[in-house]
Amino acid sequence: MTQFNPKRVLRQVSPPLLREFCERQDQPLDVKWDGDAVVKVDDIFDAWQRLPDGPRRRIEVILHDVDDMASGDDGVRVIIEEGQRNGEDLRGELERMESRYDRALWTFLNRPGIWDAAVRFAKADSLSCGRFWAKRGDIPKADPKTGDDGQRALAEAMSAFYREQGRGHNCRVDYFPRGNAHDYFFVYLSDYADTYVNFDEGGNFHRSTERRAFEVVFAYDRENGALEMFAKGGMKVVEPLQELFCNVVLARKLKAEEAGRSAYALDGLLDRTFRFDTDPEDGIEEVSVRSLRLAIIGRRRGRITLDADPERGRECIYDMLEEDLNRRRLPRTVLHVSKGTIHFKLNGNGHGRSLTFNVSLPNHCDLKSKREDLRLLGEKYLRRWEIDVA
Repeated sequence: MTQFNPKRVLRQVSPPLLREFCERQDQPLDVKWDGDAVVKVDDIFDAWQRLPDGPRRRIEVILHDVDDMASGDDGVRVIIEEGQRNGEDLRGELERMESRYDRALWTFLNRPGIWDAAVRFAKADSLSCGRFWAKRGDIPKADPKTGDDGQRALAEAMSAFYREQGRGHNCRVDYFPRGNAHDYFFVYLSDYADTYVNFDEGGNFHRSTERRAFEVVFAYDRENGALEMFAKGGMKVVEPLQELFCNVVLARKLKAEEAGRSAYALDGLLDRTFRFDTDPEDGIEEVSVRSLRLAIIGRRRGRITLDADPERGRECIYDMLEEDLNRRRLPRTVLHVSKGTIHFKLNGNGHGRSLTFNVSLPNHCDLKSKREDLRLLGEKYLRRWEIDVA
């Protein structure tokens, strides 16, 4: 999966539709368009970032939803299904458009009722996969080098790292701040060459050799001294890239990580009486544990996975746990939670209707794949409930 990068979304949308989107905001973006509705993406991005907090975040929410709906085929499929449910066949209209991003943004602009329902259903159909996000909490606190020089230095270092694998010869870095203390660096690198079969303008097959890009993302929390990374390859890739980031972007040396250290503590989720305290203003109606993956202490292999029926309420997972332990004659003291899925039922007051996310040991959580307001909500309570211990 790809991680949300607003510049990538802006680049994917056709210029006329992008102009319509910018001009239809409550507070239109201060962008100069020429007759062909062509403008640099960086100019649009800068104009967006100059907006006051409220309008700026509303646009981010829209772009995040457009990105989600344009990733893969499911988003457009759900839009078409929801249109048909409302008595409108959108297939012909959508097929004429240049890209999935155009189809998503056009639906947002022109069919808001269908869009709202489709976004909700698409998120319910598939949860974001966060197995490639890795968190480390002992990162030096420093002002990161976010300017052109810093981005160029990071690109050179990342390219040198991946050239050892025979790829990464080309590299681009995009920097994007989130809130007051979060810094995102999106790194795009050229992958191994591959051959793809495509259609030409005449509808004929042709083979082409392409060198597509793969993505690495660094999300630095300068206030708490934490770094989350999205990268494939496991710890043999994650650990040296954490060190590289600290050397290049923070100009600090990263100390060796304490053996056995985990960013999350999940065993409290075994307790039926675990207190999910929340603040009324956040609009959380209920918190429930949707699934648990359990390891048996002393066993190197084998695990127990419990997936609750959401229709049976928040106690379901604990009823299943007790039944399974009794059947296997296992005391709870020999169990260790290695992964949990947590669900927030929301009242729709600014956050939508639900938030579901996964946390797994030692350092994985997919909240970074969520929309900004939902990410902040989930991270707030993971810290409060002492699940996030990084």
